[in-house]
Amino acid sequence: MAVTNEQIRAQIVATIGEADSVLDVGCGNCELVRFLAQQVAKDAVGIDINGHKVYEQISGASDGNPRTVRCLKMDAQKMDLWEDGHFDAVVSTHALHEIADPNAALSEIRRVLKDGGTLLVADFTAGETRWNEDYFTPGQVRRMLNEAGFHSVQVEKVPGEHFMFALATK
Repeated sequence: MAVTNEQIRAQIVATIGEADSVLDVGCGNCELVRFLAQQVAKDAVGIDINGHKVYEQISGASDGNPRTVRCLKMDAQKMDLWEDGHFDAVVSTHALHEIADPNAALSEIRRVLKDGGTLLVADFTAGETRWNEDYFTPGQVRRMLNEAGFHSVQVEKVPGEHFMFALATK
C-alpha cells in the first residue's frame, strides 16, 4: 500500500507542530502550502521551479485567525528573496529527486532555516518505478544532509515501501 498524502501530512504535523513560518520546497500546485497554513504555520510559503504565483489568506484551523499562503516560481538552489535564518521549518515532498543539484538546494535550505529549525523530506526511494525517474537511497539522502551541515539527521524508509522520511535540524 503506497504512502498517502494523509500520512505525509500527519508526519508533517507531528514533526513541526505549530510554527510562525514554513517553506515548502517543490510545492507544485500549492495544495500542501494551503494545508500548512491552515494546520501548521501562520505564514506558509511554497516554491517551485515550474510553479505559479498564489497569494491568499485563509483561516487557521486551531484559532480561526488569518494565515498567509504564498506560492512563488523559484529555484530551490537560489532563494535570494530571504535572508539567512528566515524560516522555522522547511518541508519537501516528492521533490528532492527532481532538483537539478540537490546538494546546492539543501545548502540553500539550511541557509534560510533558523538555528534549530527543522527540515522534513518525504520522497520516494531507489527501487520505485513510478514515473520512471531516478530516486535516492536513504543512505544517499543521509549523506547529502550531513554534507549540507544539518544535525540530528534521521532517515527512515517506510517498511515495505519505496518511500522515506528524512528529518534534520540546523
